[in-house]
Amino acid sequence: MAEGTWPRPRPGRNARVRGAGFVGLAGYFAARAGTSLAGAGAGGGTQHGEQVAAAHRRRAPLPRPRFRHGQASTPVWKADLLEVAGNKETNVRLAPCALEALSRITVRRGTSRDETVRQVLAEHVALQEQEHPEDRLTHISTVLRYPRPPRWRGDPRTDVPLRVRAPAGLLERARAVSLRLPGQHPRAYRDYQGRMLTDAVTTAIARDEPFDDDFLSGLLPLLRHGAALGLWRLAAAATSTRPEKACLLEARVVRAAHRRTDVPHDFDEQYILRVAEVLEREESWHALTRFESATGLARRFLTGPGAKEREQALWEQDKPWEKLYEGLLLADDREERRWRRRQGSTSYDWTGRGGTAVWRARRRVDLEYFEDWLVERTRTDPAAGVMEEPASPGWLLRIPPAWLAHAPAPAASGPYTAWAEQRRLLAFPCRNRQAFWPLLQCEDAPGHRPVPGFEPVAAAADGLRPGQVLGFIEAVLIDWNHEPAEEPLLRIALDVPADQACRFGFITAEEQHRLMARARAATLKIMDDFITWSADDGAGESYLDKLREARGDTRAFHRLARSSPSLKGRKFVVPHASWTWPGGSVAAELVAGARPELLEWLAGAAHRSSSLLLEQAMQAAWQRAFDRHGFRM
Repeated sequence: MAEGTWPRPRPGRNARVRGAGFVGLAGYFAARAGTSLAGAGAGGGTQHGEQVAAAHRRRAPLPRPRFRHGQASTPVWKADLLEVAGNKETNVRLAPCALEALSRITVRRGTSRDETVRQVLAEHVALQEQEHPEDRLTHISTVLRYPRPPRWRGDPRTDVPLRVRAPAGLLERARAVSLRLPGQHPRAYRDYQGRMLTDAVTTAIARDEPFDDDFLSGLLPLLRHGAALGLWRLAAAATSTRPEKACLLEARVVRAAHRRTDVPHDFDEQYILRVAEVLEREESWHALTRFESATGLARRFLTGPGAKEREQALWEQDKPWEKLYEGLLLADDREERRWRRRQGSTSYDWTGRGGTAVWRARRRVDLEYFEDWLVERTRTDPAAGVMEEPASPGWLLRIPPAWLAHAPAPAASGPYTAWAEQRRLLAFPCRNRQAFWPLLQCEDAPGHRPVPGFEPVAAAADGLRPGQVLGFIEAVLIDWNHEPAEEPLLRIALDVPADQACRFGFITAEEQHRLMARARAATLKIMDDFITWSADDGAGESYLDKLREARGDTRAFHRLARSSPSLKGRKFVVPHASWTWPGGSVAAELVAGARPELLEWLAGAAHRSSSLLLEQAMQAAWQRAFDRHGFRM
């Protein structure tokens, strides 16, 4: 079986450039080569940018994410009690001045607060859906993340909760037409969490009843999504770290080299350009310092008599905006670093977040590449390839040669959708369609049929969101017994818990006991080493006595280790009794006729292990960014 790489990307997919995730097979690329992609780059095409005037820059689309807020208690009006049963309850947190504006609307309309929220939200959503995505409105507080969340646990909040009771369909529509900044996600660490429903409610209130406070006073309250994204990109450029600048400047060099020529970009250049585009438009890092930078830029451009004209310039993002963007991006930070050394400053260095943002951009491009290969390959194409480091852990993917994917037109997707509902295959989003995998080519007639016996593997994917299915497919194809030519950065192995391995009959009870005894001995040694390290680090005798008393009790020792007065990055990690899986991929086990219960467990374990390896790879990118670009005294 030939080991190779994904097919060369084709320009038909919204003219977006593709990156390199696999190695080798130059002939395969040549055979798949399509139209030139010269000129595509970080400002390349998008899903909706082709619909705006040619004078305007094309910008990345606003996805339609899902998001669920927490809940908080607010009074229920008696008039609403009969309607609650048909509504979904959720919670948003607003600025106090926004809640006061809502109270004024409630008095003016003579309705309960719940009914008022439903009315203004429905009116806002109806207006938003009639507009082009870039022309939809957002409130300035969304772009500036105001009110700011507490910096430390226990700090008081400055926002107030509002219970929202509305039909589930209305809430989904509201989220779909609201602003999501690049890098934000529906479920994420607080700095990266999107606030789509909060934006919808805030904007809906501001459309009906303007409001402000000391922070918002003077700022243009409502601006279009295109202008909001233009403002955010300026803030991102002003706070870009050295890993980000290195990536974006590499793309500028590629574009400059092809500016006055008709020579198409080669494969590596396409990868560089696509990664830069994803980094700029989809994978920003988030922190308080970026929102502070956005606040400064907003006070510069969105205040005073000319605020509307400057909002238009942010929306257009033409030459004056480009000049400002490049000036902020290319600003020399060497003077700032020299000042920090002279002052002995210990202010936080965001290089790690910049490095992980670059890693996520590369990983996203690799997945796009994998998706193209999965959908476009035929039975005669290479059936294996290595996902390269550093964006991926360097694992080898092997697919049974006869297994294919298909992305039918919506009108012809009926049988495939039915098979997916029956757990006979997997469905995932692909090029604004649904793709289905794995399929076999029918021998006696045109068309496809599901792979027999795939139901246990599909069952392991229950509960995954559509955007996670492609990663699950990748995990199913990982060859866990592949020995690479060079030692990978991370250990790529599938560890089976000893009790599970014994239950499946892979090891005997005696072997299970030996593995458990070995893990127990390793745990005790780690405890002894931790006690020794704590004593050398100057821990008090009372603390050391507690550690010695807890030796042997994993939970008690772990609680004490976490409360160490001077951890300095040292962690107490308990090794588990496990047995390394000696087989290949989950797909290969299915072809070999493995038991259904084993297939379902292996598929779930492969996905969990691959997800953990990806988190470790991103952590390694964080460390590597500091090693190469971090501030040094």
